[in-house]
Amino acid sequence: MSERGVTVDPVLVRLTDERVGSGRSPAAVLASSRGAVPLSVGGSGDCGDDSAPDIDTVFRIASCTKSFTAARALQLRDAGLLDLDRPIAEMLPRPPRFLIPGGDAPPPTPRLLLTMSAGLPTDDAWADRLESLPSTEFDALLSRGIRFTRPPGVAYEYANLGWAILGRALEHLDGRRLQDQIEQELLDPLGLSGVRFSPPEGRRVAVGYARHDGSWRAEAVTSPGAFSAIGGLFASCADILVWARWLASAFADSPRTPDPVLSAASRREMQQLHRAIPGGDGAVSRGYGYGLIVEQSAEQGHVVSHSGGYPGFSAHMRWSAHHAITVCGFENAGYSGVHEIVRPAFDSAVADAIAAARSTPSPEPWNETREAVTRISELVSDHGNMTLWDRAGRDLFDGCMDLDMSIPERKTRLTRLIADVGAPLIHGPASFPTAARATWRAFGSSGAFDISVQLTPSEPPLIQRWDLAMITAEDARVS
Repeated sequence: MSERGVTVDPVLVRLTDERVGSGRSPAAVLASSRGAVPLSVGGSGDCGDDSAPDIDTVFRIASCTKSFTAARALQLRDAGLLDLDRPIAEMLPRPPRFLIPGGDAPPPTPRLLLTMSAGLPTDDAWADRLESLPSTEFDALLSRGIRFTRPPGVAYEYANLGWAILGRALEHLDGRRLQDQIEQELLDPLGLSGVRFSPPEGRRVAVGYARHDGSWRAEAVTSPGAFSAIGGLFASCADILVWARWLASAFADSPRTPDPVLSAASRREMQQLHRAIPGGDGAVSRGYGYGLIVEQSAEQGHVVSHSGGYPGFSAHMRWSAHHAITVCGFENAGYSGVHEIVRPAFDSAVADAIAAARSTPSPEPWNETREAVTRISELVSDHGNMTLWDRAGRDLFDGCMDLDMSIPERKTRLTRLIADVGAPLIHGPASFPTAARATWRAFGSSGAFDISVQLTPSEPPLIQRWDLAMITAEDARVS
C-alpha cells in the first residue's frame, strides 16, 4: 500500500485528463517520487468501477515484469546456481531445437537473453497472448523448433520468447515455479506482498479494456504460466515506486550493511547499457540492460526505464538515481502507450531538479583539493621560482603528470600564457565540481585563463591533471 504523504498533483491530473478525454484509455494514473518530497499522484477516468484510479489501484504492469525476472536471475547467479555465459539449452528440462543461421554461430546464453541480443525475432502480438501456456507445452514448443533471425550476440531485437526461455531455465535450476521464486525471494522481502502474478486479494484491480467497433470491451485476465516471465505481474503505482527506488538506491553511497535481497553491485549491473539500441537522434545513447532500458544524455545523465504493453493494459516506469526522481504510469487500455505522458512528467521533474541543483553550493572538497588550489595559485603567480616547481614535483604531482607533459614544458607554457594575459595576476574564487576537482580563473591586466586540477583517488591524493585554458579579455569581463 502507499506511503503517508501522498499529494494530488494538478499537473499529473491534467495529463491523465487529456488522455482519458482524447479516448486513449478509459482510465490513466501517474505517480512520482522525488527525494524526500511526498509522493504525487494524478488519476482520471474509470477503472471499471465508475471511479478514477489512485496510487494504490492495481494494474497489470506487462513487460515491466522483466526487471523482476532479471533480478531473480541475478540472485541465482550470485548464489552460484546460474552461469550467465553457459548455453541456455543446457539449463532446460528438455533439449530445445534452435534453428540458428550460420554454422559458426555461438549458442544463446542467459546473458544474451537478458540483453535482448540472442537473435530471436520480435514477437509481441504472439507472445503476449501465451502467458497461460503450461510448462509441458512450452517445452514441446521449444523441441519442435525455434527460428532465429540472426546469430546470437550480434544485435538488439526485442524478443519476449527469450525471457520465457530464461524463466523456464530458472525454474529448472531452482525447482520452483518462477512466479513462486519471484514472490518469495524478491517481493515478500521487499514488503511488496500485494504484487502478484494473479489479481491480488483485497486490493482494487483495474479492469483492462480493448477498443472494438468504437467501444471499450473488457479483456479476459490470463492466468500464470510459461510466459509469465515476460509480463505477468499485477502492481500499483505505489508498488512500482518502491521497486524503482530500491533499484536506484544501488547508486547511492556504499551501504553500511549488504542488501539481503540483491547486492547493490548486481542491481547496478542490471542498470548498465549492455546492448545498444539502434536509432534515436544522436543526443541520447540508448540501450538495453537486464530487463531495463538505459539512456545516457548530457541533459539528464543516466536514466533507466521500461514500458509494458499487454492485452488490456499499458505501463511505464522511469527513474534517475542521480536526481532521486521516479515516475510511473498505468492505463487500462491495451498497448495505449502511457509512456507518452510519463515521459513529460519525468522530464519536467528532472528539469526542476537541475535548476535547483544549479543554485546549491558546491560539494565539500577534500582538504588536499583546497591545498592544491593554494599551492598551484602560488606556483602560477611565482612561476619563475624553481623551488616551488621542485617541491610540487616531489609532493604535489602524481607521476602520471610527467608522462602527459614534463615540468619544463609546463613552465614554458605557463610563462607564455602569463605573458599573453599580462601581470600581475589576481586569482578568482575556486569552485569544486567534486571533492577531488577544482576550477578557478586567473585574471591579468589584458586577459585571463582558467585553471583546473584533478586529484587521484589514492591515499594521499595527488594532482593527476592540471589544465590551463586561455580565454579572451571580453569573456573575463563578462564572468
